[in-house]
Amino acid sequence: MQVHQSRSRPYLRLLLLAIAFVVLFGSLGVVGFYKFVLYNAPSVDVEHLPMDRKILITIPRGASLNQISHILQESRIIESASLFIVAAKFTKSERQLKAGQYFLPLRASNHQVLTILQNAVPQTIRVTIPEGKNAEFIQRIVHQKLNTDTTGFSRLLRDTALIKELGIDAPSLFGYLLPNTYFLDPGTSARDIIRIMGREFLSMYDDELRARTNELHMTIHEVVTLASIIEGETARSDERYYVSAVYHNRLRKKMLLQADPTVQFIIRDGPRRLFNKDLEIDSPYNTYKYPGLPPNPINNPGKASILAALFPADVDYLYMVSDGDGRHIFSKTLEEHLLARKQLDRIRQNLKRKKD
Repeated sequence: MQVHQSRSRPYLRLLLLAIAFVVLFGSLGVVGFYKFVLYNAPSVDVEHLPMDRKILITIPRGASLNQISHILQESRIIESASLFIVAAKFTKSERQLKAGQYFLPLRASNHQVLTILQNAVPQTIRVTIPEGKNAEFIQRIVHQKLNTDTTGFSRLLRDTALIKELGIDAPSLFGYLLPNTYFLDPGTSARDIIRIMGREFLSMYDDELRARTNELHMTIHEVVTLASIIEGETARSDERYYVSAVYHNRLRKKMLLQADPTVQFIIRDGPRRLFNKDLEIDSPYNTYKYPGLPPNPINNPGKASILAALFPADVDYLYMVSDGDGRHIFSKTLEEHLLARKQLDRIRQNLKRKKD
């Protein structure tokens, strides 16, 4: 019996040794795999890298791990989209990758990219929307700055669900996209951009302005429409309130507004010098033919023009004429207005003769 035990001991030792080797090499294999997947390239200091060794990439909102990995691979940031997916799943970080815009090094390690996408603050993009612009202009700016798909931008402005969500009593959100400077995340959808700008308008149009609207016996839509005409008429802050007074006074007296910006809105080749034939165009926006305000805003007015529409100057002006230099001459009577026009015509003719 003792002989049998002594013979079995070498086999037991060999078995234990074999198990130890399997565990050792298995551990080394796991460590090697871990390093191969995560640390497949050196980590570098992105902030101090020259521009030719890093690239600005955009991770859209709602992008899947598969989409993110292919964006990184196509941008030459990582070698393999498949290995990046394995690394994200291995580290359980696939749901922690943030949308945004990032500077990433070319040929970075999966570990470094995952760390940046989890912890870095995404870079927002500054988007400035000037006052008095139409929907097409805003759509173009948004697309240029954010590379956002703006297909159907105009359709979204008439989206009844979005209008209802914002609580704006109008057939369209055109006119309610408040001009301002916005800091937006890359990948922000056209719908979200419209939502952000609409909410900015609502935030600006506070209870005090709503109370003033009621004092004037106007609706917010009428105020915004009037403000858009003021915006189209002048960019001078010192004139807005006088322009507003002219229109308020004419509305009160039930006179035609005869506002050139409303005609510019309906001609296809504008803005340009208006001719008499333009004033005969049959359109509800033609304030030379139809009384009162046009049915909707003709642009997206800024806060200054909205305030001017709400607080016109306390003057009796009923007429104004542009002096051709960005200013207006205001008159109380038709006689004064015609005299001002004649004087301006003489000045223009004299300037023309001097040039000739």
